[in-house]
Amino acid sequence: MFGFQVAPMYERRCYVSVAVLDRLLYAIGGFNGYNRLKTAERYDSGSNQWMLLSPMNERRSDASATSLHGKIYVCGGFTGIECLFTAESYNPETNQWSLIRPMSSRRSGVGVISFGDLIYAVGGFDGTNRLESAEVYDPSSNTWHDIESMINPRSNFGIEVMDDRLFVVGGFNGFRTCSKAEFYNQKTNEWVEARNMGISRSALSCCLISGIADVSRYVTDRDSLTIQEE
Repeated sequence: MFGFQVAPMYERRCYVSVAVLDRLLYAIGGFNGYNRLKTAERYDSGSNQWMLLSPMNERRSDASATSLHGKIYVCGGFTGIECLFTAESYNPETNQWSLIRPMSSRRSGVGVISFGDLIYAVGGFDGTNRLESAEVYDPSSNTWHDIESMINPRSNFGIEVMDDRLFVVGGFNGFRTCSKAEFYNQKTNEWVEARNMGISRSALSCCLISGIADVSRYVTDRDSLTIQEE
């Protein structure tokens, strides 16, 4: 796969939201250097082509997106004027975006991920403060509810689910880029500190990779993922 040239998107996008659904890659919103975008496009690796989709209801950069049960969800972001608490879902069968119930907090630089049958919106920036709060969306009832807050406030961090735990790593806490990591236990509704990264990172992304040879050389055993005591 090395040396394969991926076709460019139709639009320039930084601070873009990205999600995968049915082996297709979605690039949503962002900032083109002049304006916040409401446009979206989808990449098919089989044909190496992008396709423009219907635009979102709102312009947003610095949002975050995920997929669940055949739909794409994008939450929060920044319009260029204000941080957003709105969220919307995309149905690929109809090529339409629909506004869902808004979050309880404005969140730009938020982390959004599906975990089980729910959508988690974690941390971010509300226009004044970096947030440690988190909330969960249930698509079946179109409702949000608050969960336990993170230990550390942060925006623009990495987020991923691994071994039935929701991990957040790095980000910006309002004063500095951080190396702190923690994970959420869905069963107990609590956050637990994990080992810090080796260096501080903000505006990062996380992903899971399977099939790595000698994986034990690169990862820490689950049961020895040391919780740090302050």
